[in-house]
This record gives sequence, structure tokens and C-alpha cells, in this order.
Amino acid sequence: MNLHLLRIFIAVVDAGSFSRAAEALAISQPAVSKAVRELETQLETTLLDRKGRSFRPSEPGQSLYSYGRSIFALEREAHEMLAAFYGLERGRLTIGASTTIATYWLPPLIAVFHRLHPHIDIRLISGNTKQIVELLVDCQLDVALVEGAVFEPRIEQRLWFSEEMVVISANPALAHDAVEMAKPLSDQVWVMREPGSGTREATEALLQELGTSSPRMMEVGSNEAIVQTVSAGIGLGVVPRICARDQLRLGRIRQVDLGTAPIRRQLYRIRLPHRMVSQVAIAFEALLADKTLIP
Repeated sequence: MNLHLLRIFIAVVDAGSFSRAAEALAISQPAVSKAVRELETQLETTLLDRKGRSFRPSEPGQSLYSYGRSIFALEREAHEMLAAFYGLERGRLTIGASTTIATYWLPPLIAVFHRLHPHIDIRLISGNTKQIVELLVDCQLDVALVEGAVFEPRIEQRLWFSEEMVVISANPALAHDAVEMAKPLSDQVWVMREPGSGTREATEALLQELGTSSPRMMEVGSNEAIVQTVSAGIGLGVVPRICARDQLRLGRIRQVDLGTAPIRRQLYRIRLPHRMVSQVAIAFEALLADKTLIP
């Protein structure tokens, strides 16, 4: 099998578009289309079920896509194994982290690491927990940190630390010590993250504890969007305190006490246990273990 053609096919499925795949690969769209057709001819099977300008992988195409991702994950792992021999004088560190960790907790640590190892190129990728897990499984990350437990048998997780979560509202009647709501919780609008987010998981756990199974919901794409939406006067939200601290200080939102125990969320370091860890990643992991560096 031609691995060059397979790589193009994987890019097309990942991008969901021939043109976006061509842009990512820095080649022309006709070249991408030709490569996929040539791979189909070589394998004597249809890999993409086409309908007009849209497509989706056929059953054999989906199987080939899964195998292809595994092949290229092993290729990346082999490159990383060789790069590990260069030590810390040069190299690259790719960190993947759930959005809150990437935005608030990691920047001070990255700044320290950069001062210690100025010749290491650092890339920080943020996404929800599900996205970071997928990138780690694909061997695209050297270090990964997520919010909440991960139920993926290929991954080992270790507790990093826990952060405080708060319920917020812009309603001045809901002071910090208020436990009586003007409306039942099921009638409140809850501003939430998307499925796969650690914040969404924490919100759903709280609502389950409160006995609210089918709340009115508004979905947004980040914790900052939750804070801004709530501060505009829409409903309630659950976010890490670190995300809401500035708006709380300014009085634009308030912390709401629903009479539950303090809400804390576990943050985890995750890794593939059988994958070689580079010297660069080991050095950064050592900083993560130093709790005095966490703001």
C-alpha cells in the first residue's frame, strides 16, 4: 500500500473536505482528489461514498482510516524516540490541555520552562477533554492534562491537583449565602459547555446531586463564554473559580450557594503507559510536580 496516498486519504477524512485537506497538506485540490481515486483503484474498493460535493467514508474506508491513524501514530512515536536522544539542547514540546488548564494554569509553568530551556520550541494545544484524549492516543502530544476522569483503557491518568468550581449568576437577589431560588432549579436556564468538556461533566454532576434531571439549557463553547453569558443576565452557570474571579471582583456576577458541599474538580495528567517519554517531556513533567509554581 502506498503510504503517501494513505496519508492524503486520512487528511481528507479528518478535514471532511477535499479543499481543506489540500490546504492542510499544501497541495492542490485536484492532486488530493487524484490521490484518493488512485488509492481506491489500487485497493479495488470504494473508500468514500460520494453524494454531490459531500462524502462519508464507506465501511471499508472507515476501517482503513482507523488502521491508517494507528500507522501514523506509530510513525510519530518512532520519530519521538529518535528525538529523545538529543536531550534538552534542542527539540520541540507539544502540550495538550483542556481549555481551562491551557488558559489559566499552564502559562506560568510554560514561562518558567522557557526561561530554563530557551531553545526548545513549545506548542500548546487546547480543546475539551475528549479532544485532548484523542490527540494523545494519536501520539500528537508529549504532555497532556485534562479536567475530570478519563475512561479510556489505553491511557494512564495521575491526579495533578483539584480546582474549585462555583455557581454564578448576575441576579443580585442570589447573594453568596442565598439558598432559596425564586424558581425551581428545573426552570432555571443553565449555561453549559459542550459534551466532552470537563466543565459540562461537573455541571451535570451538580444537577444530578440537586435532583434536576432535565434542566433548561444553553450551550456555549468555552468557560469564558459561560461567564460572559451569565454576566449578560442569562441564567446560571458552573465554572472554575479562576475563570470567574475577575467578574466576581467587579461585581458583575455573584457566586450562588445552592446549599451543596463545595464543588471541586480533579485535574489529571494523562499518558500512554507504553510510549517512550522524551527528555523534554520529562523536564516539563518535573515542573508540573512542583506545586509552588501553580498560581
